[in-house]
Amino acid sequence: MPTASVTVTCNICHADDYTVVFPAGVAQLNQVVRCNRCGLMYANPRKEADHVALESAPDDPTVEFTDRNPQRYEKERVQVRDYESTRTLLRRLHPDRGRLLEVGSSLGYLLDSFRKDGWDVTGVDPDRYACRHAARQVGIAAVNSTLEGAHLPEGSIDVVVMLHVIEHVPDPVGTLREIHRVLKPGGHLVMETPRYDSLPFRILGRRERSVSCDGHIFFFTVDSLKRAYELAGFELEHFEFPPRSLTLDRLGYNIGVMSKSQFIQGLIRSLTRHPLFHRVKLSMNVRDMQRVCLQKPSGGAGRAAPVT
Repeated sequence: MPTASVTVTCNICHADDYTVVFPAGVAQLNQVVRCNRCGLMYANPRKEADHVALESAPDDPTVEFTDRNPQRYEKERVQVRDYESTRTLLRRLHPDRGRLLEVGSSLGYLLDSFRKDGWDVTGVDPDRYACRHAARQVGIAAVNSTLEGAHLPEGSIDVVVMLHVIEHVPDPVGTLREIHRVLKPGGHLVMETPRYDSLPFRILGRRERSVSCDGHIFFFTVDSLKRAYELAGFELEHFEFPPRSLTLDRLGYNIGVMSKSQFIQGLIRSLTRHPLFHRVKLSMNVRDMQRVCLQKPSGGAGRAAPVT
């Protein structure tokens, strides 16, 4: 049965005053709008957030994640190396390490790299197949839940890592407030998400690969992301436009997404079946991603703004 669309207001300023950027079906499934008051771009009306379908999906313990989504398995293993600079930064900020939580921990490969670096790691993810893979194949124990559903103790975590999740959640500021709550004073959040004040978005518009993803329901610029995390009480520690590692197969997939042509997508799938396309790895940086390291200040500064 088709899921009903939900109409929402701006997550940052709560205004119900927007301009349509892309009608439904032009860039993605949802209509994409821009708030006329604060500039946040978001899907409105929108289908349910990704986690709802993941949580309600039937469970089959005999099915492995790699059977369901082999391309994502390959993508996550390749991209662990993209976060070496983050591991270096967190080693400097937390020389004694501590408890590290990944929100959207998926298959567990990134958490495993932090565990090898001395962190006490855990994850939360609403995809039960991903959590099962992380436990069976990587030895990572993750809670099969959203962050809000995990009910973690206040002030219990030293570092939270949340990569390419904030654009999927139904209430980004609310999720950031929950991270602020579970972090210890002085703790840090590392967050990464696409950006929509980038040259690729200006050139490609509706064809830009991240805006084309039906699961993305928020589309942040550098400024709108800053507004969101400051509302939640965070202060900026470090900012960068990070690179992205990908195989030739994944590059072809992205080109197919941007083409919005089933013929071209089918042609690319045929061309990239050769194992060579899965073995060759590239590193690209077109500055279409933003990664921030944020701090929950010690003491009374940086308190989350009241919910209105």
